[in-house]
Formats: sequence, structure tokens, C-alpha cells
Amino acid sequence: MVTVEDCILGNSALHDRFFATTEILAKLVSSSPRAVSMTQLEDATGRPARELARLCNNLARANLLRHDPAAPDKWLLTCHPGMVTLEDVFRCVLSAQPARSKTAVKSGVQERSSSDVDLLVMQAMIAINQSVFKHLRQFSLDRLKISATGMFPPRRNPLREACLDDSFDLAIPDHEANHDSPAHVPA
Repeated sequence: MVTVEDCILGNSALHDRFFATTEILAKLVSSSPRAVSMTQLEDATGRPARELARLCNNLARANLLRHDPAAPDKWLLTCHPGMVTLEDVFRCVLSAQPARSKTAVKSGVQERSSSDVDLLVMQAMIAINQSVFKHLRQFSLDRLKISATGMFPPRRNPLREACLDDSFDLAIPDHEANHDSPAHVPA
């Protein structure tokens, strides 16, 4: 049974291709800078080689993957994982999506109202896609490498950042600013 969580924009086939493509890239990120074979991708994703080859070729057309020059049966990322976002993955998946066929319209009135509807729906889809792209752009693939290695970004130290400020009062905890007398700092 397919649930709402299993779909992107209500399209389970699009969601499946998006997820599979992201799985491929996740394996490449975790193996980076080493190349990954089709067998390794099959083991990592549980998907058949034929489907993976099609998705890898789509990723190559989008300039996200390339064949390893030393081993043509293996794949490499074309850039640093931090440069690739889920927006890039989504655009790749959308570009490989088959186009819908249009049926012929018989009368001029139907044609005009149909074109008005097409225009309205197209405008809505452009706005939705821009919103989706904006959100997906925030997620780069280097997050996969960080979570795979168990490393997390360093925590910010507010005291250290306060020291970068010109105000000395912020750098010393529990120090009240007294502008009448100068602060004495032991040598």
C-alpha cells in the first residue's frame, strides 16, 4: 500500500526514481573518492543492474556521475558531494521522466478552454516546482558522508564567537560593563 509519505507531489513512480537515484548517490558518497561497481550498487540498493544502469546513465547525462577512466565498469562522482543537492537529483529524475501524450481536441471552444486550463496548471506547476527546488537545494549530499562516518558538524561555541566581537564585555562571563572605571586584566 502506498501512503502519502511514499510520494513526491502525489506521484509514486517519481518518488521511487528519486529515492533510487539518491540511493545510488549515497553509495558513491560513502565510497568517495573510490569508484563503485554495478555489483556494489546492486548490493547497496537491492535493485536490479538494468534499472541501476538506466539511472546511472541519467545521472551521467546530468553531469553528476562519470565512468572511472581506470575501470570503465565503475562509476565516480563528477564533483565534491557538497556540490550536489537533492535539487540536482530531482531535476535529473524529472528530465528522465517520460512525457505525457496529448490527445487531439475536436472543437475550437474546447481547444481554447483546454489551453486556458493548460496555462493555469502549468503556472501552478512552475510555482510548485520552484518551491520544491528551493527546499531540496538546502540538502547537499555531503550530509550522507557525515552521517555515514558518525561525524557531526562541530558545535558552535558562543563564548568564542563573542570574543570575535569588538566588545570586551561580551567575552567575559558575569562581567558587568562599568564604563566609569577601566577593566583591569591580569598579565
